Amino acid sequence: MANNKIKKEILEINAFGEEFRICRNLKYLPLTAYPSYIQTGLIVFCLKGSARINIHDNEHLLSENQLAVFFPGQLISCRDISDDFLTLTLSLSSTFYDDILSGMRRFSPHFFVYMRSHFWFPLNEREVAGFCGYFNLISDRVKREQVAYRREALIHLLRFFYLDLYNTYLDSSLLMGGTKPDARKEELANQFFKLIMLYYKENREVAFYADKLCITSKYLSAVIKEVSGKTAKDWIIEYMVLEIKALLKNSTLNIQQIATKTNFANQSSLGRFFRKHTGMSLLEYRMQK
Repeated sequence: MANNKIKKEILEINAFGEEFRICRNLKYLPLTAYPSYIQTGLIVFCLKGSARINIHDNEHLLSENQLAVFFPGQLISCRDISDDFLTLTLSLSSTFYDDILSGMRRFSPHFFVYMRSHFWFPLNEREVAGFCGYFNLISDRVKREQVAYRREALIHLLRFFYLDLYNTYLDSSLLMGGTKPDARKEELANQFFKLIMLYYKENREVAFYADKLCITSKYLSAVIKEVSGKTAKDWIIEYMVLEIKALLKNSTLNIQQIATKTNFANQSSLGRFFRKHTGMSLLEYRMQK
């Protein structure tokens, strides 16, 4: 296979300040065993071995010759890492990631929803060779410390990757008979998702987000339903449930601390909310393996 050309398994890390890192033969990804929100963007190609990745309750065993893409703000865990697990990994700060995407036409919010459950891609031999060549090109650019406009060159190289990724999504969307909402609705949905990330722990009412966006709750729910397939209320609840699940898996926090952290009045109200939306008690979920 093409990736067998990379014979040495010595860890090699090259960095562009605090904004970007490119790692060859990286065994341990910058992810935790329990669900947590990541602050970086990651592009991971598995050279060999395997690791179990979970994004927002969508799980996959990442294995040899598979590519995975993670975005800042996603709720991710990584466990069951095999002894021989090795990757080629690109890590981008949230600022660097934003600068890459800001120079392109805005991606549909549905793309980021889609990528929660379609975050991995099996590569054939030709695609493996292509990605390894792309990886080496970026690595070479990072190492050229005295080259002018190095940051700009890296941004443009990485834009190629994200554009190809978006085109893959568009092709899949067309195959599934998807239609593209108008630009105004997509921009509204984009602003809504940004607000959720900021306020979902404190505010669980659609009216709060509608007021922030200067529209009615009914219109907001209709637009979000059209763009993402789920209502605004569904998204707020999902973010809240995923946050509670992540905190339950962090055994250093007791139930009262979790209730306080998620802005519930007490343990009972937290428990009722969780059972209503999961069918399980807090303790039942915490005791799950």
